[in-house]
Amino acid sequence: MALRYVTLPAAVVGLCLVAYSQSSRLTIEDAWNDLLGNPARKGTESLLASPEPPAPKNAARDFADHFFYNTRSEYVHQQATFSGRPTLTGVVDREPGPVADPTAIPFPGAFQPHSGHFYSSMNWGTRGWLSPRINTNFSLRYRQDLSALDIGSPARSVLNTFPRNRLFELTTGVVELNGLTRQGTLSDSTLRLGRQNIFGAEMATVDGFSFALDRPKYRVSLFGGRRFTYYSNPRQRAIGGGSLGFRLPGGGSFEYQGLFHVRGIHRLVFRQPLEPSWIVGAHYKSVGSRPVDFGAQLSYLPADGLTGARFAFAQKLSEHDFIYDYTLWVRDGDSFNRLRRLNFGVISPHRQYSVEAHRRIFEAATVGGAVWVRRLNRESDAGPFDTSFEDYRTHLRLFPLRRTTVLLELHRRRTDRPSPLGAQGFDDVRNAGETRTRDISIEVSRSFGEDRLGLTAGGYHREIDLQNRFFFIDKARVLGGIGGAWFRLDQRTRLYFRYGLDEDFTIFRPSLQRFQTYRMGLDWSL
Repeated sequence: MALRYVTLPAAVVGLCLVAYSQSSRLTIEDAWNDLLGNPARKGTESLLASPEPPAPKNAARDFADHFFYNTRSEYVHQQATFSGRPTLTGVVDREPGPVADPTAIPFPGAFQPHSGHFYSSMNWGTRGWLSPRINTNFSLRYRQDLSALDIGSPARSVLNTFPRNRLFELTTGVVELNGLTRQGTLSDSTLRLGRQNIFGAEMATVDGFSFALDRPKYRVSLFGGRRFTYYSNPRQRAIGGGSLGFRLPGGGSFEYQGLFHVRGIHRLVFRQPLEPSWIVGAHYKSVGSRPVDFGAQLSYLPADGLTGARFAFAQKLSEHDFIYDYTLWVRDGDSFNRLRRLNFGVISPHRQYSVEAHRRIFEAATVGGAVWVRRLNRESDAGPFDTSFEDYRTHLRLFPLRRTTVLLELHRRRTDRPSPLGAQGFDDVRNAGETRTRDISIEVSRSFGEDRLGLTAGGYHREIDLQNRFFFIDKARVLGGIGGAWFRLDQRTRLYFRYGLDEDFTIFRPSLQRFQTYRMGLDWSL
């Protein structure tokens, strides 16, 4: 059958194309309207239309989005077991009898076996509330003795010197403004007002201000105000200081740090990376115009983290240093503190070397250690608290099972003390103290249930050699143990329990045989 071509008139073809085009256009529009909605029709919503502005947030909801809160509450119970022997002062645990005992003094109040304390710390504040540049931070600590401890109780502490055996401490109360101006140099500045702890030449607790400016090539900080403390009433309250640091090529830095409170304290700190894994540093310190300390260190920290090492040298340049801290020179105006501080003597000039290193040797084992050696410039400067010594530590960390860690540590210390046999005065204790210490400790920890539960157990054994002008004691043994558990209820709440057992050193406290501590606490964050 032959095929034939049929030719239609041009007008008929044109009419057909127009009809098809109109039909296709209407179909596509309807499809888009079905997908996006037709704004011209009531009851439909277009995805291309501009959304309505969101309703303003509730003020309380907005505050909650910028608020943070963390707290820890802990109850501590201590239990002492007494040996029945008298203390070094001859006090014994028994009631006074009808006949006086010339060898002992009865006083049962010095042998209170139980004590209970409550501790709580809170930290709260805001981040960017009312303004993205404003932050606040407040910290409060509360401590309470629940046992009404007697004067002779071994569990008494500085807390029992305060009225009602309790203490509230506002440790931090700061309002922080980031950027004094929105643009320009001061946009990189930070101003903090209130109670704050500042770390620099020394740690300073200040009720006042601190200002910091961080620029690409340098950083500067200033602080000043009134020194705050709960434990004394210092006559000299004014305190201030600051720092000035410069960034050096290659990631290094050079910084001056100063603190002024009765006397000026000055520190110079230098740090410089040598290679990707090596960092060198040095520091110099003076009190007033007198040089006090110089030190240098070299650290090796490769990117893989398998190996680390630190080599350090320190030199005490003079005796013009403070024993406890820079507040030693302050006069105390508190009538309650009638006794002066204990005087442990000056810190004699010495040189000290230290090496610390660790290495991951297997997939489940890391080994490390440290050596500290101190030598007095003049051995005649040796005292009971200031001697030449050698200190060695070695640790092995194992991961034998999943979520299981075993830590084993060995420690040995040798103190260079001359013989006390030539002491002239009755109270001459320059050569008294420990001469050798050896201890071993082990700790095993394990977590369960995707880190919802954790257990810890361990213990230690220690041997100490002692001497004074009356006796020499070799290998006096002390034992102790620890244990604990924690349980995470949710992402915000964690419960924990800790236990510690120590056999007291019978040479210093013959009446105290052992001491047990129980800690139960709660961590919660918002």
